Amino acid sequence: MRAQQRGELVRLCRAALDRPRWQQVLAFVVSLWALAWIVAQFVVPERDTTALAVLGEFADRTGLAGEWVQRLAASWYDTGAGLAAFGGLLWAATTERGQGPALLGWLAVMLSAERLGYQPAILVALATLVGFVALLWVASLTSAGMPDRRSGLRPRDVLRAGVTAAALTAVVPLFAPLLVLCRLVRPYLTKAPRLLPPGDAAPARGGWTRVRADDEEPGPR
Repeated sequence: MRAQQRGELVRLCRAALDRPRWQQVLAFVVSLWALAWIVAQFVVPERDTTALAVLGEFADRTGLAGEWVQRLAASWYDTGAGLAAFGGLLWAATTERGQGPALLGWLAVMLSAERLGYQPAILVALATLVGFVALLWVASLTSAGMPDRRSGLRPRDVLRAGVTAAALTAVVPLFAPLLVLCRLVRPYLTKAPRLLPPGDAAPARGGWTRVRADDEEPGPR
């Protein structure tokens, strides 16, 4: 992987973690649920474990078991490809500043899997995402020669937005472990001091510029 691609991946991971506090809590819950659902497909490959079955197992272990999980599963069982396709459209609507659609898209895909199953639900959502981006890309070819003074579809920008949406969507199941890892590692990181604005900086001996690091988190010395 080239350095530019690695840098873009790191930037998107940072963007995925940079959310309002309430959205971090919601993303953490959805991430744990989605990750447990995905892992269950490989731990118990002989049966297609649904997301609500995973939720029911968690409720049993925590003493919250009851008929509410069965009722929830029955209410969403009739939904299928339509809900999965809607989840794919929500994935396509994900941006760096608006990552909520990715969370809602995962919820829609997981609920649609009650009837479709794990692989069909994921494939329908991915096909919808790719198809939507491809449709916009084809439409952008007709407007590629438009002047830049007004908004419009540009092939390169359409592809970039599609890749960003797909990457931020793929990070959702990994959000919880990434957040925990960042919280654990942060106290041990040594941050570089921040340069003062030109008007506030005072030259020190040797021609160096004085910097301010007192507002940074201390790292190991």
